Amino acid sequence: MSAQGKPKAMILVIDDEMIVHQSISRILEAEAYQVDGVLRVDEALERLKKTPYDLVLTDLMIPEKSGMEAVKAIARDYPDMGVVMFTGFPTVDSAVESMKLGSLDYLPKPFTPDELLAVVERSLERIHKIRRERELEDLYAEAEKAIQSSLELKEILNSINENVVRLFKVKGSSLLMLNKKNQTLQLASSTGLSEGYLQKGIIDATKSVPEVLKSGEPVMVQADQFESRLQYPEEARREGIFSILSCPLKVQDKISGILRLYSPQSRSFSGEELDLLRKFAEQGARAMENALAYGKVRDDLEALQKYVPE
Repeated sequence: MSAQGKPKAMILVIDDEMIVHQSISRILEAEAYQVDGVLRVDEALERLKKTPYDLVLTDLMIPEKSGMEAVKAIARDYPDMGVVMFTGFPTVDSAVESMKLGSLDYLPKPFTPDELLAVVERSLERIHKIRRERELEDLYAEAEKAIQSSLELKEILNSINENVVRLFKVKGSSLLMLNKKNQTLQLASSTGLSEGYLQKGIIDATKSVPEVLKSGEPVMVQADQFESRLQYPEEARREGIFSILSCPLKVQDKISGILRLYSPQSRSFSGEELDLLRKFAEQGARAMENALAYGKVRDDLEALQKYVPE
């Protein structure tokens, strides 16, 4: 167990030899993993219905049902769970087949403690990545519905900020609209930021991460870069901000503003997260364009009604 008493991950071992269970448990439990064991595939599948394991380690040669059956069933019914195949009779064909069916890795017996730990850690990293990507996709779908459900600009902007904070687990978010006439960034909406920080002063687009407007791509600024790349570095530090990610709001090549994410610690974003952020920003930019167009049409109709005889 970890210092907090919570295991690093929950692992189920399927093998018909108790000595294998004892060996794997000794190695993994020493590294703060929780390890449970079963002797048959059917028993494992019943256990999986009740317990949310992170990873399953299964032998290939098991009486009644083989490890391949376990791999196939888990890939079908538990796509967010990882499987690693191991066997004392390794062949290239069995390794390839297990990977095709959905196993993350293949480990020949006998294996050393270091080999087992390396496979487990590598597989768990992949599973955590898969789960995070799925979580982001689900949250984005919800956010997209929320944005599309309104034509009122204020509601759309608030929805964008609230969902960005929830999606990316950051301190705050702001939407800054670009005024091309005087090259300033004007605050349109925000969440999670203090009034003092929001009122720090006029934001000059040529002094506040200007490369985001030039490149049209997301740009990350860490705390040690604040002095050279931010217009108000001290204000950012007082706010408890340690990294800022700026993403252009654009439709095709037209940039209308910047979406900014503020983190209270040094933070990096994966390629998948940046791709999702680009989609989110484009969706937000389109929604704002639609809301502005709707507002203009509504104003035109109201003006026209003044001249319509009763």
